[in-house]
Amino acid sequence: MSLSPFGFDHSTLDWVLSVRAEPWNSLWQMVTVFGDTLTLTLVAIGVFVLAWVGERIDLAALIAFGGVSGYLVMVLLKSVFGRARPPVADRLIDIGSLSFPSGHAMMSTVIFGLTAVIVYRLYVWVRLHPGVLLLAPGAALIIGASRVYLGAHWASDVLAGWALGLVWLALCLLAHKQIVRWVQLRTEPPVRVSRN
Repeated sequence: MSLSPFGFDHSTLDWVLSVRAEPWNSLWQMVTVFGDTLTLTLVAIGVFVLAWVGERIDLAALIAFGGVSGYLVMVLLKSVFGRARPPVADRLIDIGSLSFPSGHAMMSTVIFGLTAVIVYRLYVWVRLHPGVLLLAPGAALIIGASRVYLGAHWASDVLAGWALGLVWLALCLLAHKQIVRWVQLRTEPPVRVSRN
């Protein structure tokens, strides 16, 4: 199965090509690094350590499972859809592999989303200043936009990446909630009813 770009993908790329200029080209090239596999892996490891040190093994497992499983799902979807990236001549970065969905958009949504949830649960300061959590969706949005600007992805690749990232994030949080509930039920002592 090979997914072709949509009409708005071509028009969006044409618009991007018409507005490209320095210093924006260099700026977007720096921004996109925050969505690279290496960067997101380091973020996930850092959050894993914070959760572990905070004695929240369940949250450490959440970021590990969410990151690894999300990456595998993303790779599988790329293989299934088999969409080629925009033309090489229109790219500002050298990149291979398939295009749909955008791994940067999907995985930054998953990793930064899980990071926001975990630090909210770990730290009172974050709960008292919840506005700081807007950094997570903001980062995912900017990283995804960088992929279109640089010609690394079609716009629909990025839109699908964000949507799939949100779905996977929600599934991970739901699974975590159910597992924690199941463990609590298994470990809580039975309630004894006294007979008078």
